[in-house]
Amino acid sequence: MILRLDEILERIITVNHAWKLSKDEFSNEFAVTKSLRWTKSSLQATLLREFPFESSLKVASDNDEHGELLYSVRLTSSVVVNGAIRNDAEHLPARIAQDIFTPEEIQSFLNR
Repeated sequence: MILRLDEILERIITVNHAWKLSKDEFSNEFAVTKSLRWTKSSLQATLLREFPFESSLKVASDNDEHGELLYSVRLTSSVVVNGAIRNDAEHLPARIAQDIFTPEEIQSFLNR
């Protein structure tokens, strides 16, 4: 089943919220927390690969706050999700991006 851009975006946002709640309640090492993090990253990978003209990676501007290199999964045009206008699909830590993408893919996503 192929999802529309807004459907993938809605899932990324929903899973990201669930991941944050699980992390706060149970820790980063809790199995469900890890699963949610990987689900979000997988959805972000799908977005970047399946919607090359609608998405890209950008080095996040708030890396200092998080203590590690983060990418922002950006949208080329705003998308309305649950009544809110979105220009991004959350952050993706560089360490995770390096696990799921080739170096060439990362570079191509950054150069879009």
